[in-house]
Amino acid sequence: MASRKFYILLLCCCFLWVGLSAQNQEGPYYLSLKREMLYTGSGLVGTVGAFFLHQRLPYLTAGDLEPPNLTGFDKIGLGTYSQKARNFSNQTLFSTLGLPALFLAGKDSRRGIGTIGFLYIETMLINQGITDLVKVASQRPRPYIFEENFPSTTVLNSNDRSSFFSGHTSSAATASFFVARVFADYYPNSKLKPYVWGMAAALPALTGYLRVRAGRHYPSDVLVGYLVGGAVGYLVPTLHKKPLKDKNLSIAPGMGGVYLNYQF
Repeated sequence: MASRKFYILLLCCCFLWVGLSAQNQEGPYYLSLKREMLYTGSGLVGTVGAFFLHQRLPYLTAGDLEPPNLTGFDKIGLGTYSQKARNFSNQTLFSTLGLPALFLAGKDSRRGIGTIGFLYIETMLINQGITDLVKVASQRPRPYIFEENFPSTTVLNSNDRSSFFSGHTSSAATASFFVARVFADYYPNSKLKPYVWGMAAALPALTGYLRVRAGRHYPSDVLVGYLVGGAVGYLVPTLHKKPLKDKNLSIAPGMGGVYLNYQF
């Protein structure tokens, strides 16, 4: 598990480098070295920091936990375990994560695919960092732990206490609202915009519903994940619509990579 997460982070860093080396400033977004170091660095620090904090959580058994004091809204999440719903939620998440590839079909967005790819990975890293830090801080047990047939002697790992908030839902919302925001910026006059925004709202809602049906989350976990992920997916590309000038340090793409120029 640990090695897999580090490989994912390494892969993300490689994608970031490729995206930055291929980017151009012809589209609606502007990349700045200062801004990208801040945004990408915060996402990486949050994700890696939460990973190490998870490793330090004490081991508990299901019998050590008191049944949660739930509101009527969250009681919906009890007694709904479904492996079929869990598998379907994974499929809807992975399908949503692949949506940015559709930008290869459009002429304008295809020309800016390097910038879009960079911003997408950066946006997902920020959301992942926020999600992981909140999970390790809240340590909310998942609903299935309180099922009658769940053995009380079962030793719980950190994932068993990562209910708040839903990472599947926040990731799906980040990806779908990112795609809608970028589509609207590249094709502001398109008649497809209402359908794209409708898709952006519906896909993470479906993923969230399935996570509750799977017994993995309470409704409040899903609601907060939806709001946080949607906000991150919308705001990160929006914040890149204005250039951020570095006084002495400039960045430019080239055939062999990225070139930095510092003026004294």
